[in-house]
This record gives sequence, C-alpha cells and structure tokens, in this order.
Amino acid sequence: MENLNKAKQLVQEAEAVVVVAGNGLAKVEGLDLLGQADFERDFPSIVQKYDVHSVGYALDQHIPSWSEKWQLWSSLIQKYSFDYRPSSTLKNLLQLISHRQYFVATSAFGHFFETAGFNENRIFNAFGDWTKAQCSSGINHGLANIQTAAEKIIAAKPGTDLEKLVPKCEVCGQPLEIHLPLNDHFYPDTAANSRFRWFLTGNEEKKTVFLELGVDETSPQLREPIEHLVAEYPQWSYVAADYPQETLLPEIQERSAGTNADTVSLINNLVTE
Repeated sequence: MENLNKAKQLVQEAEAVVVVAGNGLAKVEGLDLLGQADFERDFPSIVQKYDVHSVGYALDQHIPSWSEKWQLWSSLIQKYSFDYRPSSTLKNLLQLISHRQYFVATSAFGHFFETAGFNENRIFNAFGDWTKAQCSSGINHGLANIQTAAEKIIAAKPGTDLEKLVPKCEVCGQPLEIHLPLNDHFYPDTAANSRFRWFLTGNEEKKTVFLELGVDETSPQLREPIEHLVAEYPQWSYVAADYPQETLLPEIQERSAGTNADTVSLINNLVTE
C-alpha cells in the first residue's frame, strides 16, 4: 500500500470528510453488481427464467408485467438490502468519521450507509436507492418506502394475484418502480443533492478530505469531477483507495494520497493507530 502515512495525516487533520463511494464498496457489503458465481447460486430460478447471470443484467430486463417486475426486484432487494448486515469495514468507517462533519456521496444503491448508522441527511445516493420507489407515470410524485410491499410479494402463496400487491403511487394510482436509473423516469434525489451542495459550500474554507472508496469505471462521475473540484480549493485534499498516486490530477498531487489499495485495507489501516 502506497502513501499510507500521508493518507492518515490528511484524514486526521481534516475538519470535514466527504466519502465518495462506488460499486467497489457495494461489493464489500455483499452486492457485486456484475458477479456471476454467487448470483447463479442464490437465484437459480431467475437465471433459468431470464438467462441472466448477475444483478446488473437482471435489473436490465425489460419485463412487461408489473407483478413479474416486482417479483424480481423484491427477491434481489430482500437478499442484498433487507437482510443486509453492515460489514466491519463500514462500521470502522463510521467510527473514523462520525466525530467530524461528514457527507457521503455514493453510487451504491443498496441502502448500506443508512443501515450502518450513518446520518441519512448526510447521504446522497447519486444513482438512487432501490429500497425506495418512484411513480412510473413520468411525473415526480416523491419517493415511497417499499419494504412492506416487497415483503408481501415475497411471502405470497402460489395462486395469489400478485397484480393486487404491486405498490401504487398515492398521488395518481400508477404502479411504482424502484428508484434506480432503469429508464427515463429516474428522478434524482434533489433534496439530498441540495444538502450535499450546501455541505460543500459550507466547507470551502475548511480542511476537507475527500475519501474515495471503490469508485470504478461504472461511476466515473464520482471521480474526475471530484478531483477537479478539489483542485479549486487549496484547503481540500483527496485520499484514494483504488488509484496510484501518479494517476491523480497533477494540480492536487501535493495534497492527495493515492494508496493503490482496496477499500477494506485502507479503512482498516486508517482506524489503526
């Protein structure tokens, strides 16, 4: 692992921390978006029915029936989110930053940070949160919690009319769909986005470290724009788990630490005196 001492120093000296977490972090928490082996073991019926072999490809299926969509979604969400228990890595991360001002911007949509005890008002789920649902009408009627509806669908006995269990929008009565960018109807969480922007504005003059965890090619908007943002403010610094030092922007080299490590190793080392 490279630059560990520098990474520790930047984090320890920070007055505020922004965690930038991608699908690599989700994988640590059990949701491997493109992994096949575990998916084929856990969901043989889905593999057989749709000939898909990962969560990502399952979510990409164009299924005309709302009851069938919700059967698929509910099975995935139950496994990866409702039954989820936070890893020691995420607990260590909370321990590391909980006594500071912090915010989390993440493309991991599994509701992991909320379940692990992070302040929900300090989380921006950039790609949505599949434990919530939005109206399928094309009009933003807000977000709804779908745990009760999903659990009813999973528990339904053979012969049950699942169409009656599909959750509906309380405003217009149209079916709900999970809050992910699966089509043009995706409504970003503008309230969380606004809170994130206000957090950044309020810490422009403070020592603020951006802690990159598991950001890969599936979420480039969580890396390059953040690096350029850090470059604009001399008090800000950047610690990267997944990238070597030489790949970071030249403008932030002196106030960055690319550790070329995995998320688990970096967090474990940062919480160790």
